Amino acid sequence: MSSSSAPAAAADAAPRLLWLAAVSGILSGCAFAPVDWKWLAWIGLIPLALAVARSRRPSTAFFLGYLAGLIFFLLTLHPLVSAHAWSGWRQESPAAFAARMGRQWWFLNGVWLAFAALGAAFWGAWAWLVRRLFNGAGWRALLGAVSLWVLVPEWLRAQATFGYTWALLGNAAADWPAIRQLAAFGGVWLLSALLVAVNLALAALLRRPKTAASVRAPVGVLCGALALAGVGAVRLHQPMASNGSFAAAALQRTQPSYTTQDFLETGLDRSYLPMVHEALSQEARLVMLPESIVLGAASLDGTPSRAKPARWLAGRAAWDRQMRELLAGTEAVLILGLDTVEGGRDHNTLIAWTAEGAVGWYHKQRLVPFSEYQPSGWGAWIIRGESEYSPGAGSQLIRAPAMVLGGFICQEVLLPSLIRHSVRDGATILITGGNDGVFGDAAVAAVHADAAQLRAVEAGRYLVRAMKSGISAIIDPRGRELARSRSDEPAILTQTIGPQQALTPYVRLGDWVMWLAAVGWLAASLFAPRHRGRSVL
Repeated sequence: MSSSSAPAAAADAAPRLLWLAAVSGILSGCAFAPVDWKWLAWIGLIPLALAVARSRRPSTAFFLGYLAGLIFFLLTLHPLVSAHAWSGWRQESPAAFAARMGRQWWFLNGVWLAFAALGAAFWGAWAWLVRRLFNGAGWRALLGAVSLWVLVPEWLRAQATFGYTWALLGNAAADWPAIRQLAAFGGVWLLSALLVAVNLALAALLRRPKTAASVRAPVGVLCGALALAGVGAVRLHQPMASNGSFAAAALQRTQPSYTTQDFLETGLDRSYLPMVHEALSQEARLVMLPESIVLGAASLDGTPSRAKPARWLAGRAAWDRQMRELLAGTEAVLILGLDTVEGGRDHNTLIAWTAEGAVGWYHKQRLVPFSEYQPSGWGAWIIRGESEYSPGAGSQLIRAPAMVLGGFICQEVLLPSLIRHSVRDGATILITGGNDGVFGDAAVAAVHADAAQLRAVEAGRYLVRAMKSGISAIIDPRGRELARSRSDEPAILTQTIGPQQALTPYVRLGDWVMWLAAVGWLAASLFAPRHRGRSVL
């Protein structure tokens, strides 16, 4: 090609590279809810990898990665815009409510665009680093690119978004039983690494020309992926030891509107009473109720709330009396999510009762930004409720007869390390309650349900999950949903579960995949051959 025709050829290639990047963002985004075609996660990054390989400069690669990431996050973050208004513990006129909803619409859409742009920057940084550092072919280039993905678009991006693992590529592996078993070894991070490795290996095989040397590494990666799937299949069918077994129940019910007559004196939704009796008649030893089914709050130590009116508070003695009556003559443990006050601080809490009274509680540790607390530095214009909660500290295990319960609440299902610490500290069964009905888009419930399956595998524990609105489930330590509700439909899910004592490698070792990725990136960067030309990843 003559020197005069080179710029023209580059200009002709630019639209094709943009299309490849855009297609990659669309395919990867459609692997998640609301489209939820998870199989696309195995091929969604291929067009971006090809575009980066054909780019002439690292700056071009950054733009391509940014474009793909922006489309991806616009698709995957949009369900969060459907969050309903939370007015706190106050009453307001219809005009004031309408005005606040208008402000919230602008705020939520602004946050959606801002965080999509932020997440896209991490995709762009990955493409820039790959194009700049890994121009060679083979194992070093693949190792470097996969390691960088785990570190930058996955781990660093999650830290920049309050630690939540929303839209991690590894979450798309929840639907493959054998593959999701790998989470027991390295958490969702290992699943992300596997998916990216397969994408990049397939992209390398699609490039031309092909030589024996150029296909050796990608074929090896694909064979390794199949071997790991085999390991997962073996683990999937291994027996699970248990110190006894018993029935557990997860209850779900909601209705379009409520009046004060729908609640007991303590504030509990009275429609749950016959459901509890039904679960107890099935000899359930563990009965899990969701959050957001109590009008008001419980004061655990008699102290008043700084935000809630006194008329909305019920004392612990009243709650204990009600639960003793409900559980009389049984050995059951009943868990309920509700607002509490302790030491004058407001909490979002799971409380466990037996026929003897309350046996323990868990205060939510990681509060939801812009809803349960106002992140520092965002200014007074943030749309939030009147009441800010205080976080709990530590695992706060609930020790009940024959079980040690590790709790987490609602969006904490997106925090693998929090649940891992609970199991490492001694939890033998995981419990969680929530209410995905605060989001109008059902995609949020689907994302949280997938995450719950992965958390059960990572922890190696049975997980009992009750949602007021959303997807309730009882999940075994292999991530299999033994029982699953439909969204917004009343359900009493009952299955046999058992306490587990064994610790998975992920619980023991934590996020070792990140350290290995850092070592892999450094090794590939130091020893990768340097030469001019395009990347062949």
